[in-house]
Amino acid sequence: MEVWMAVRLEVTRTGLRVHFSGPDVLAACSRGLFVPYTRVLGIRVMTRADAVASSPHLPCPGLWWWQRYRAGCWGVGERRQLWSARLGTDVVVIYLSGRPFHRVVVEVDEPERAHRRIDAALLHSKKTSPRRALRGHRRSSIEQSIPEPAGADR
Repeated sequence: MEVWMAVRLEVTRTGLRVHFSGPDVLAACSRGLFVPYTRVLGIRVMTRADAVASSPHLPCPGLWWWQRYRAGCWGVGERRQLWSARLGTDVVVIYLSGRPFHRVVVEVDEPERAHRRIDAALLHSKKTSPRRALRGHRRSSIEQSIPEPAGADR
């Protein structure tokens, strides 16, 4: 039995491109997403059941069919996630910094192979391009108004 995948992950020199097709285009309200490596915090393969259990249960917008199909956006704010998963047992989970998504969860043909390819590309990007700290890069107006304590640099 051949399973048709509605998502394709493309590993590029500068980031990951997620391509949607079929009903996932409607569910996600998008044909895809580009994620630069500077936004990727980590990647792992996990069971679909574990990914669903650690996910918000509110589709915004999203489509689902109990234990068969889950696609689109789930959750709001900092926990918002982008999904495309069908009947497969394992999914690739990509953890991100910033908005609009906290993580991207997709089902692909060979999740372990996809994980290795993305992990290698991410490692290479860390060696070849500078990284900014996630915290403290830009201080808010509240933080800027608080004077630094004397001797804070020591």
